[in-house]
Amino acid sequence: MTHARKNSGSKSLIAGLLLTAAALAGCGEDDIKRKYQGTYELELQLDTGAKVSEGDLDVGFNVYNDDDAFITMNALECSLSATYRNITEPGAEGGKVEYEDLQDVRPDQIHVCPVPAALGEDLWLDFRLGRGRIQNQQLAIDYGGTVVRGTFEEVSNSQGTRVGTFGYTFLGNEVEVP
Repeated sequence: MTHARKNSGSKSLIAGLLLTAAALAGCGEDDIKRKYQGTYELELQLDTGAKVSEGDLDVGFNVYNDDDAFITMNALECSLSATYRNITEPGAEGGKVEYEDLQDVRPDQIHVCPVPAALGEDLWLDFRLGRGRIQNQQLAIDYGGTVVRGTFEEVSNSQGTRVGTFGYTFLGNEVEVP
């Protein structure tokens, strides 16, 4: 079951609206503003067989209101949000380990993301589980869920058809923001 809002626009229009809405909703912007460059892998297990997409990806990262992270993935036409917190834990050798934790990584605004067109038409990623971690200036994201087929209108009305599952990973290093 999906939780998309009703909208009859195209995928590219939706992606543009997501970025605009996120920018406008960013009241209380924190000073954390980062960029990561790395690689992603999207693996689909569909009823028609497995499909994989992988490659280089730039990811923008920002924190709002001290505990809400916003992650933009330009090439994948999807923006994510997550619950953000700093964590300090005992280390293996008696020291302390500090990292930034991202929980409940999910699509921002509409709760589903379009599958890249090269992998199929009218396919959507419906998120179930997502986590992320930033440590030593490196961002790692891992999430998964179900793949739903249908038009945006059908998916919005919970009339899409479940056609498989997906897994997604991203690993990237922080780079200087121009």
